Amino acid sequence: MSFRTLAASGALLIALAVPAAAEAATIEPLEKSCYVTAGKKPSKYEGEGITIRATGFAQSSLVDLSVNGTVVEPGIQTDANGELGVLSPMVFKAPFIRKGSAKFTLTLTQQDNPANTASITGRHTALGVSVKPKRARPSTKIRFKGAGFTLGKPVYAHYLFNGSVRKTVRMSGGQNACGQWRKRAQQIPVKDPATGIWTVQFDQLKQYKDPDPAVTPGFNSVFVQLRIQVTRVFG
Repeated sequence: MSFRTLAASGALLIALAVPAAAEAATIEPLEKSCYVTAGKKPSKYEGEGITIRATGFAQSSLVDLSVNGTVVEPGIQTDANGELGVLSPMVFKAPFIRKGSAKFTLTLTQQDNPANTASITGRHTALGVSVKPKRARPSTKIRFKGAGFTLGKPVYAHYLFNGSVRKTVRMSGGQNACGQWRKRAQQIPVKDPATGIWTVQFDQLKQYKDPDPAVTPGFNSVFVQLRIQVTRVFG
Protein backbone atom coordinates (compact mmCIF):
# COMPACT_ATOMS: atom_id res chain seq x y z
CA MET A 1 0.00 0.00 0.00
CA SER A 2 1.43 3.37 -0.97
CA PHE A 3 2.03 6.25 1.44
CA ARG A 4 -0.61 8.27 -0.39
CA THR A 5 -3.19 5.56 0.23
CA LEU A 6 -2.30 5.42 3.94
CA ALA A 7 -2.60 9.17 4.27
CA ALA A 8 -6.00 9.17 2.62
CA SER A 9 -7.22 6.40 4.89
CA GLY A 10 -6.03 8.28 7.97
CA ALA A 11 -7.82 11.43 6.89
CA LEU A 12 -11.02 9.47 6.40
CA LEU A 13 -10.76 7.95 9.88
CA ILE A 14 -10.32 11.39 11.43
CA ALA A 15 -13.29 12.85 9.52
CA LEU A 16 -15.52 10.04 10.73
CA ALA A 17 -14.33 10.23 14.33
CA VAL A 18 -15.04 13.95 14.90
CA PRO A 19 -18.86 13.83 14.64
CA ALA A 20 -18.99 10.69 16.79
CA ALA A 21 -17.06 12.37 19.60
CA ALA A 22 -18.91 15.69 19.49
CA GLU A 23 -22.33 16.27 21.03
CA ALA A 24 -24.48 19.02 19.57
CA ALA A 25 -27.67 19.62 21.54
CA THR A 26 -30.66 21.10 19.71
CA ILE A 27 -34.20 22.04 20.73
CA GLU A 28 -37.04 21.61 18.24
CA PRO A 29 -39.08 24.73 17.37
CA LEU A 30 -41.87 25.46 19.87
CA GLU A 31 -45.40 24.52 18.85
CA LYS A 32 -46.91 27.96 19.53
CA SER A 33 -45.73 31.49 18.77
CA CYS A 34 -47.11 32.80 22.07
CA TYR A 35 -48.02 31.18 25.41
CA VAL A 36 -50.60 32.54 27.87
CA THR A 37 -50.33 32.86 31.65
CA ALA A 38 -52.93 34.01 34.18
CA GLY A 39 -52.36 35.26 37.71
CA LYS A 40 -50.76 38.15 39.57
CA LYS A 41 -48.07 36.31 41.56
CA PRO A 42 -45.21 34.12 40.28
CA SER A 43 -45.83 31.80 43.25
CA LYS A 44 -49.44 31.21 42.22
CA TYR A 45 -50.38 31.37 38.57
CA GLU A 46 -51.64 29.23 35.70
CA GLY A 47 -49.74 28.85 32.46
CA GLU A 48 -50.07 27.05 29.16
CA GLY A 49 -47.93 23.96 28.76
CA ILE A 50 -44.84 24.24 26.57
CA THR A 51 -43.91 20.93 24.97
CA ILE A 52 -40.12 20.59 24.72
CA ARG A 53 -38.27 18.13 22.49
CA ALA A 54 -34.49 18.09 22.39
CA THR A 55 -31.72 15.84 21.05
CA GLY A 56 -27.94 15.68 21.06
CA PHE A 57 -27.18 15.07 24.74
CA ALA A 58 -25.19 12.16 26.16
CA GLN A 59 -27.31 9.09 26.81
CA SER A 60 -28.92 8.97 30.27
CA SER A 61 -27.27 12.26 31.22
CA LEU A 62 -28.68 14.93 33.53
CA VAL A 63 -29.80 18.21 31.96
CA ASP A 64 -30.80 21.51 33.61
CA LEU A 65 -33.66 23.60 32.22
CA SER A 66 -33.24 27.36 32.62
CA VAL A 67 -35.55 30.28 31.87
CA ASN A 68 -33.83 33.57 31.14
CA GLY A 69 -30.67 32.28 32.80
CA THR A 70 -32.27 30.90 35.98
CA VAL A 71 -32.44 27.13 36.51
CA VAL A 72 -36.05 26.09 37.09
CA GLU A 73 -35.85 22.31 36.52
CA PRO A 74 -32.49 20.77 37.47
CA GLY A 75 -31.37 17.23 36.70
CA ILE A 76 -33.80 16.11 33.98
CA GLN A 77 -32.59 12.72 32.74
CA THR A 78 -32.29 12.06 29.02
CA ASP A 79 -33.23 8.72 27.51
CA ALA A 80 -30.90 6.09 26.10
CA ASN A 81 -30.59 8.13 22.90
CA GLY A 82 -29.65 11.34 24.70
CA GLU A 83 -33.04 12.85 23.94
CA LEU A 84 -35.70 14.71 25.94
CA GLY A 85 -39.43 14.69 25.21
CA VAL A 86 -39.11 12.49 22.13
CA LEU A 87 -40.21 9.10 23.46
CA SER A 88 -42.58 10.66 26.01
CA PRO A 89 -43.81 14.29 26.18
CA MET A 90 -41.95 16.77 28.37
CA VAL A 91 -44.23 19.68 29.24
CA PHE A 92 -43.12 22.79 31.11
CA LYS A 93 -45.44 25.52 32.40
CA ALA A 94 -45.04 28.80 30.53
CA PRO A 95 -42.99 31.26 32.61
CA PHE A 96 -44.85 33.89 34.62
CA ILE A 97 -45.49 37.37 33.25
CA ARG A 98 -47.46 39.95 35.22
CA LYS A 99 -48.77 42.05 32.31
CA GLY A 100 -48.18 42.67 28.64
CA SER A 101 -46.12 40.31 26.50
CA ALA A 102 -42.40 39.62 26.19
CA LYS A 103 -39.81 37.18 24.93
CA PHE A 104 -38.30 34.45 27.09
CA THR A 105 -35.37 32.10 26.52
CA LEU A 106 -35.36 28.40 27.40
CA THR A 107 -31.94 26.76 27.79
CA LEU A 108 -31.01 23.10 28.28
CA THR A 109 -27.50 22.40 29.62
CA GLN A 110 -25.87 19.02 30.19
CA GLN A 111 -24.58 18.95 33.78
CA ASP A 112 -21.37 16.98 33.18
CA ASN A 113 -20.62 18.87 29.95
CA PRO A 114 -21.84 22.49 30.25
CA ALA A 115 -20.48 23.25 26.79
CA ASN A 116 -23.22 21.03 25.39
CA THR A 117 -26.15 23.40 25.60
CA ALA A 118 -29.04 24.58 23.46
CA SER A 119 -31.42 27.54 23.70
CA ILE A 120 -34.64 28.64 22.06
CA THR A 121 -36.64 31.85 22.32
CA GLY A 122 -40.41 32.00 22.78
CA ARG A 123 -43.01 34.61 23.68
CA HIS A 124 -45.54 34.79 26.52
CA THR A 125 -48.39 37.10 27.45
CA ALA A 126 -50.58 37.80 30.45
CA LEU A 127 -54.29 37.08 30.07
CA GLY A 128 -56.35 40.13 30.91
CA VAL A 129 -58.74 42.92 29.93
CA SER A 130 -58.43 46.55 30.96
CA VAL A 131 -60.74 49.52 30.47
CA LYS A 132 -60.12 53.25 30.34
CA PRO A 133 -61.53 55.32 31.91
CA LYS A 134 -62.68 53.19 34.83
CA ARG A 135 -65.59 55.51 35.71
CA ALA A 136 -68.02 56.59 32.99
CA ARG A 137 -71.68 56.69 32.10
CA PRO A 138 -72.93 53.30 30.86
CA SER A 139 -73.60 54.73 27.39
CA THR A 140 -70.16 56.36 27.09
CA LYS A 141 -67.69 54.77 24.69
CA ILE A 142 -64.57 53.67 26.52
CA ARG A 143 -61.42 51.84 25.48
CA PHE A 144 -61.30 48.07 26.00
CA LYS A 145 -57.90 46.39 25.71
CA GLY A 146 -57.28 42.66 25.96
CA ALA A 147 -54.50 40.08 25.62
CA GLY A 148 -54.13 36.32 25.82
CA PHE A 149 -57.05 35.40 23.53
CA THR A 150 -55.05 33.14 21.21
CA LEU A 151 -57.61 30.66 19.83
CA GLY A 152 -57.74 32.37 16.43
CA LYS A 153 -61.44 33.16 16.91
CA PRO A 154 -63.25 36.47 17.56
CA VAL A 155 -63.46 37.83 21.10
CA TYR A 156 -66.93 38.39 22.57
CA ALA A 157 -68.19 40.31 25.58
CA HIS A 158 -71.22 38.83 27.34
CA TYR A 159 -73.08 41.28 29.61
CA LEU A 160 -74.87 39.60 32.51
CA PHE A 161 -77.16 40.98 35.18
CA ASN A 162 -78.63 38.84 37.95
CA GLY A 163 -77.19 35.77 36.25
CA SER A 164 -78.93 36.37 32.90
CA VAL A 165 -77.28 37.40 29.62
CA ARG A 166 -78.61 40.79 28.55
CA LYS A 167 -76.31 41.43 25.57
CA THR A 168 -73.42 39.86 23.65
CA VAL A 169 -71.07 42.03 21.61
CA ARG A 170 -68.25 41.05 19.28
CA MET A 171 -65.13 42.85 20.44
CA SER A 172 -62.47 41.72 17.99
CA GLY A 173 -61.78 39.39 15.11
CA GLY A 174 -58.21 40.35 14.29
CA GLN A 175 -56.07 39.87 17.38
CA ASN A 176 -52.34 39.20 16.90
CA ALA A 177 -50.27 36.10 17.81
CA CYS A 178 -50.47 36.92 21.53
CA GLY A 179 -54.22 37.47 21.34
CA GLN A 180 -54.06 41.25 21.80
CA TRP A 181 -56.93 43.47 20.72
CA ARG A 182 -58.43 46.93 21.30
CA LYS A 183 -61.90 48.35 20.83
CA ARG A 184 -63.83 51.49 21.66
CA ALA A 185 -67.38 50.64 22.66
CA GLN A 186 -70.13 51.59 25.07
CA GLN A 187 -69.33 50.55 28.61
CA ILE A 188 -72.73 48.80 28.82
CA PRO A 189 -74.51 48.52 25.44
CA VAL A 190 -77.96 48.22 27.02
CA LYS A 191 -80.57 50.95 27.10
CA ASP A 192 -81.27 52.17 30.65
CA PRO A 193 -79.26 49.44 32.42
CA ALA A 194 -80.52 48.49 35.86
CA THR A 195 -78.59 49.67 38.88
CA GLY A 196 -76.46 47.11 40.64
CA ILE A 197 -73.56 44.85 39.71
CA TRP A 198 -73.12 43.85 36.08
CA THR A 199 -70.69 41.11 35.05
CA VAL A 200 -68.93 41.22 31.69
CA GLN A 201 -67.37 37.96 30.54
CA PHE A 202 -64.82 38.17 27.72
CA ASP A 203 -64.14 34.91 25.92
CA GLN A 204 -63.96 33.42 22.43
CA LEU A 205 -67.39 31.79 22.40
CA LYS A 206 -70.17 33.30 20.32
CA GLN A 207 -72.77 32.15 22.84
CA TYR A 208 -72.33 32.63 26.56
CA LYS A 209 -71.43 29.59 28.64
CA ASP A 210 -70.82 29.36 32.35
CA PRO A 211 -67.07 28.71 32.76
CA ASP A 212 -67.61 26.58 35.86
CA PRO A 213 -66.55 23.05 34.77
CA ALA A 214 -69.28 21.60 36.96
CA VAL A 215 -71.83 23.51 34.86
CA THR A 216 -70.11 23.39 31.45
CA PRO A 217 -67.78 20.36 31.15
CA GLY A 218 -65.13 20.94 28.50
CA PHE A 219 -65.40 24.74 28.56
CA ASN A 220 -62.86 25.44 25.81
CA SER A 221 -61.92 29.09 25.99
CA VAL A 222 -59.88 31.42 28.13
CA PHE A 223 -62.06 34.01 29.82
CA VAL A 224 -61.85 37.19 31.85
CA GLN A 225 -64.65 38.60 33.99
CA LEU A 226 -65.05 42.25 34.92
CA ARG A 227 -67.65 43.66 37.29
CA ILE A 228 -69.29 47.03 36.74
CA GLN A 229 -71.35 48.76 39.39
CA VAL A 230 -74.14 50.96 38.03
CA THR A 231 -75.53 53.67 40.32
CA ARG A 232 -77.97 56.55 39.85
CA VAL A 233 -76.63 60.05 40.27
CA PHE A 234 -79.14 62.80 41.10
CA GLY A 235 -78.74 66.52 40.80
